[in-house]
Amino acid sequence: QNSIAYSLLFQFFPKQILTMGFMHFAVRRAAPALTTVGVGVWATITTVNDDWDDYAHRLYALSNSKSEQQPVETIVILGSGWAGLNALRKCTGPGKNVVVVSPRPHFLYTPLLAGSAVGTITLRSACEPLRALVDSAAGRAASATFVRADAREVDVINKTVRATTGEGSMELEVSYDKLVIAVGAQPNTFGIPGVKENALFLKEAEDSAKLHAKLLCNLEKAAALMRHGGKGDQYEQEIDRLLKVFVVGGGPTGVELSAELADFAHNDVAMRYGKDVSDRIRIVLVEAMPRILAPFDESLANVAKDHLQSRGVDVRTGVAVTSVGDGEATFAPSTPRNATPEEKSKALAQATTEESGVLVWAAGIESRPLVKKLAKALGQTDTRGLKVDSSLRVEGADGVYAIGDAALSGFAPTAQVAAQQGKHIGRSIRDATDSPFAYKHAGSLCCLGQGNGIAQLLVPSESASFNVWEAIGAQAVGPNGDERAITGTPAFILWRSLYWTKLMSTSSRLSLTVDWIKSLLSGRDVVEPVLQSRPTIGSGAMATVETFGSSLQRNSTVKFVEEKAKEVAQKRRFWIL
Repeated sequence: QNSIAYSLLFQFFPKQILTMGFMHFAVRRAAPALTTVGVGVWATITTVNDDWDDYAHRLYALSNSKSEQQPVETIVILGSGWAGLNALRKCTGPGKNVVVVSPRPHFLYTPLLAGSAVGTITLRSACEPLRALVDSAAGRAASATFVRADAREVDVINKTVRATTGEGSMELEVSYDKLVIAVGAQPNTFGIPGVKENALFLKEAEDSAKLHAKLLCNLEKAAALMRHGGKGDQYEQEIDRLLKVFVVGGGPTGVELSAELADFAHNDVAMRYGKDVSDRIRIVLVEAMPRILAPFDESLANVAKDHLQSRGVDVRTGVAVTSVGDGEATFAPSTPRNATPEEKSKALAQATTEESGVLVWAAGIESRPLVKKLAKALGQTDTRGLKVDSSLRVEGADGVYAIGDAALSGFAPTAQVAAQQGKHIGRSIRDATDSPFAYKHAGSLCCLGQGNGIAQLLVPSESASFNVWEAIGAQAVGPNGDERAITGTPAFILWRSLYWTKLMSTSSRLSLTVDWIKSLLSGRDVVEPVLQSRPTIGSGAMATVETFGSSLQRNSTVKFVEEKAKEVAQKRRFWIL
């Protein structure tokens, strides 16, 4: 019997497995394969993110480490978003003192906010702590320091930046040789009454947490009322209000949030709260323009609209918000900018007010107060951003650059543009060059929920007889027909794959992967988040400024200007130690 068993084993398994042991075989066979895969993933991520020059520059710095010491140059970066962080990663080098000033000590991965708002991923996966990135930059530069503060004013004559911590309790002065303004933008409410007071936004990490908490709170209230009430009693109107969600803005952010909400309602709410609750959820996407997704080809926008409607989303185009109240919003037909007073009055006469449980504002952006103030000081009439030349230098300010949403560069205010501009400026500062910025548009992506999406990709012209895009059924779109449209599951996979490679660390990629798998297997997170913001500075005798990276004893470009605490009778001026 033993001989028969051994013969069967040798028949189905290689002899070397049985003789040298399974673990030894696995190490010998699997290790090279895993190494090859790992190197391939690393090379792909490096190529997609255009980061090969990092390694070439590090080798050059090592080979010239014993050369004559370079003069020290202070680089101040305002902001920690797509533009600012990419500038930080590229500008470091010998002789560079880098200071990053931002009110948030993390990089926010904005394409993931819609998913974190409904629990598809945790907010941790959408945030990259800056400490490790600043420490890494400090290892390649003379120093690199992060200061948690809000930039308030730029003095281009004396080359200083005024910043405040907390609620303005302490003021700092930061001197610079070169300044990179990458403060991004803020939501634009267009002066519509009640938006700031009653709407939720989707711009910062805390916005996502607030929206997630509000959605779950309304679900719990509605479920409780349905248990205690009945058809036709006084609870029905309140239940409908609590379960009605308005998303204002038909751009990629609004569309992706609507798709995530629809998936959340159909899958997770039905599973955890019951189908009687999920069936009463109403999601309304409101867009003032004639169609949604203006950056995409109209055929792809129609695909997205049809998909949202098939998932129960009420898509309203040509509709504007005229006011937002506590638990209600007023809508009217939108009018063009050049509409006559009579046309506007006619539209307002058709206004209707609807109750809402949540209203999310994703209808546009405007420049931050710092940008408007500096533009006005420089004599620039357009305050939508800072006017820059082809090399992204601010006109009328020596040594000042503006990138991302803070700049009027002629490009769309997208993360793709901001990241490329940040890298361009970082390299220009590192290599002491001022070359014109050249934007390389790769395409546009939009996720339409689990397993669905649309993609509009810019592809090279096919001169060969076999066209791979036609083979996979990707139709030509765009004004010049030089882009290809991909829809459905392939576009969804492309969206996730591309944005996965854009994460800054292996830890974040693992965290995001685990979140995606968890939400697929066991559903979205329905734990109501608790997020309470805190001041960026201590109080009283323990007043300190939050910083990390290189010690401010090494980087003395930051100093206190004044301490505004009530117990201090006079202003004091001293260096931070």
